[in-house]
Amino acid sequence: MNDEDIQILNGNNYSQVSQILDDFLKTNDDVFTFPYLSENNRRVSLWAALFQHLQNKSSEPIHTLCLATIRLLSRDKNELESLICEKWVLTLIERAGLFNFVDPEDTMDINMPAKEVVMEALKCLCNIAFNSEVARALCAHSSIAQGLVARLRSYKEIPFKDDIMLFDMKLLFILTALRPDIKTKIKDELHGMDYLVSCMNELVLASHEPQQDVAGCTDIEMSHNCLLQDHQQAIACEILKTQFNLTLHTGSSDPVSEEEEVIYLKLMPSLTALLYARTTSQEKLMELHSNIANLLTSVPPVFYQFLTPELNEGESAQYVYDGHNMDALQSLLQLLLYRLSITETTKNQYENLSPILTVLNKSARSCRVQRKFLRQEVLPPLRDVSRPPEQGDTLRNQLCRLLTTPITSVRDLVAEFLFILCKEKVGRMVKYTGFGNAAGHLAQKGLMGEGRGPAYSSSSDSDTEEYREAEPHIDPVVGCTRPPRNNPWEGMTDEQKEYEAMKLVNLFDKMLSQGVVKPARVGPDGRPQTLDHVMELREQPHRSNS
Repeated sequence: MNDEDIQILNGNNYSQVSQILDDFLKTNDDVFTFPYLSENNRRVSLWAALFQHLQNKSSEPIHTLCLATIRLLSRDKNELESLICEKWVLTLIERAGLFNFVDPEDTMDINMPAKEVVMEALKCLCNIAFNSEVARALCAHSSIAQGLVARLRSYKEIPFKDDIMLFDMKLLFILTALRPDIKTKIKDELHGMDYLVSCMNELVLASHEPQQDVAGCTDIEMSHNCLLQDHQQAIACEILKTQFNLTLHTGSSDPVSEEEEVIYLKLMPSLTALLYARTTSQEKLMELHSNIANLLTSVPPVFYQFLTPELNEGESAQYVYDGHNMDALQSLLQLLLYRLSITETTKNQYENLSPILTVLNKSARSCRVQRKFLRQEVLPPLRDVSRPPEQGDTLRNQLCRLLTTPITSVRDLVAEFLFILCKEKVGRMVKYTGFGNAAGHLAQKGLMGEGRGPAYSSSSDSDTEEYREAEPHIDPVVGCTRPPRNNPWEGMTDEQKEYEAMKLVNLFDKMLSQGVVKPARVGPDGRPQTLDHVMELREQPHRSNS
């Protein structure tokens, strides 16, 4: 766009203005920077001309084109902070239909601008709020939060709600993520969580397949008949991300207020229903479940029991354990398997695995029936013990491989999860993972000796016939049987044996002197204690039971 085009934009020849803007949009649809606008003050002139039309009622026929142009221009952060002013932000808020409310407790006046104008204005606000701290500050001093929350209550009366809902949620997510004051206002003053849960429930109800007769269905059957279309799935993900922002700093150890308890009691059935729902593709389903897992990381563990409701008479589920519907928990396990399958290196290991591992840890520790179900799925009775626990494709094998990952936060989450499933019993942990894999975690918890974890409900650790037969031959260090090996000393003379033994002593001495390894013993607290010299080991009595 040259100086002559910008000069035309400042005029009132709407046909010419339309043509210039239309050409600009077609040419720059996938462009994110406009360096040539920095010359001759073009950027300021162009933005000013566009907003002058937006503030002029007689320019309504080109408002959509002006907003679409601002949407493209606002992708470029260059000079954005100095360009944005309060009047322009308020103009976008008004064009987005977010000023048409009377009181935070009232619904909105539905005399909104045209659908295309509202959508483009919302997209502009999303871009500007994301790219400009000045714009976010101006939003914080406006009534945009009240407008967005008021709209959450009024979607039923908006004929094109499906078109604008996604961008409303995107804007809510950006503002609550990047402006703590807006987040606090929406959460505490405007009760935004309550309305977001209601929006989610309405979304789930609207997604029931039309051929299903819901009149005689139970709540569980209705949830399983839910098929989220792509636009519904996208809206659900944005709602979940916003809810995550609003609950992010609620510590799981902090006491829950009565108001928060009411919100969580509404939220958990909504999340459970979403875990039952289906989508148009596996990728969309995993994206949805990932956002649910992220949100669950900030939910206090006491509410996890609502993920696995008790089945009433006449209700059924695909996965049932001890009379409880385990479908939602199975969905979380499937998410873990999916995350493991796409995490081939340590590069994104923490980002991919830590949320779902945190959720499963909280689930296993807080709810007995969930722990027992998870143990059945993750650590089934052992049969083939001819291979090390980390070899194979089962979920147990994949988790055991992570016990030695260099990403310590992931390693600790996996170890703690398996340890909880083993009722925090050292012997059972060693049985399923091998002592070599478990040693780091046991040392960290001071359980290298004969330490015992907290009390759990009593139950037998039923072994299979195959395991009982192989048990005497299992090497506990590697967690599997080893094939018979030839005696390395066979055929050697005493002199040769002494020579090999001295070579080994010299190698150990070299490693000790270079600091490669340090001698240690298990201290009274069950943790390894470094020794100054290997001879100090002789001062400690032999502990055969350890």
